[in-house]
Amino acid sequence: MTVPATLAVADTSVLLAATGYARVPVVDAQLLGEAEKVQRRYMGQAIGLTDAVNACLAWWLQHPMVLSFDNHYRIIAPRRSDEAALDVRP
Repeated sequence: MTVPATLAVADTSVLLAATGYARVPVVDAQLLGEAEKVQRRYMGQAIGLTDAVNACLAWWLQHPMVLSFDNHYRIIAPRRSDEAALDVRP
């Protein structure tokens, strides 16, 4: 993606958040703690902190979805019986 295209995506994201069409989550100690547990559970599977945070954020949604070409999201199972599996789409 070129710099102008990247800036256009950022501008659109800011506009969507400012108008209430998108929400930007706060990455706090609780979320980082949840993500660390995911990383520890899948040690050796190349699940980085960003990937683990994205998985935890997805579980906050009614339909947990991650948009990614990374196949390792497919190995991350729900943490609890009341959570749905991640829906990974390119």
